[in-house]
Amino acid sequence: MNETGRLMVTHASASMDSAHKALFYEIMKKNTGLITLISLVIPGGGQIFLSQYLKGILILIFSWLIVPWLYGIYDAHTTSNNYNKELYMLIFPEPVAITTAPLQIQEQK
Repeated sequence: MNETGRLMVTHASASMDSAHKALFYEIMKKNTGLITLISLVIPGGGQIFLSQYLKGILILIFSWLIVPWLYGIYDAHTTSNNYNKELYMLIFPEPVAITTAPLQIQEQK
């Protein structure tokens, strides 16, 4: 994600509550499985889907060597995962408390 995209996401999510942030994240995140499948079927297709046009075209041109095609599959998968992690950290910058203790519900009388 470029710097302009980071600023836009940070600015957009700053005034949202947690439910809206979760919905915003679900809308903005990339489907890693789909991108990997596209890259498997069309060499460089995953990179093109992720707006990395030059990398995608180079992988497509040299895919007959097999190694660039396999690299393209791996790269599409890791790049989309990294995009999703970065997006999550931009939308939810504060740490979230996670507890393993069971909830105790008190009855009101």
